[in-house]
Amino acid sequence: MPAISVWFVRTALLHFALGATAGAWRLVAMNGGLHPSIFSLRPLHVEGLLIGWLCQLALGVAVWILPFSDQVSADWRLWSAWAALNGGLAISILGPWMRLPSLLMFGRSAELLAGALAAWVLWPRVRGIPVHS
Repeated sequence: MPAISVWFVRTALLHFALGATAGAWRLVAMNGGLHPSIFSLRPLHVEGLLIGWLCQLALGVAVWILPFSDQVSADWRLWSAWAALNGGLAISILGPWMRLPSLLMFGRSAELLAGALAAWVLWPRVRGIPVHS
């Protein structure tokens, strides 16, 4: 498995643990077991699971599965995508807590940039199955 895939998958698992923990705390708070301020963990729960876990895991597996050269981990676009995705995710989580909508927009833009960079690398690798008649 290429090093960049390892980083994508490990970071996805970290986001899964954080997002699931935040969701579990919110469920406990619904039943009165914790202080209601725990409901402010919603951005961590939603962003962490949807973007941090699902998207990042999909990218890591795609880089691993699709045919590349041995030098795929040296591609600056994939490392930039990893950095933009995780940086944008952190900013998107902090935006609502700090009550700054512009931070949320900036974080989502970084996540979109990460997707575009990953698509730039992955798109040429997707090939159809040759049809023989």
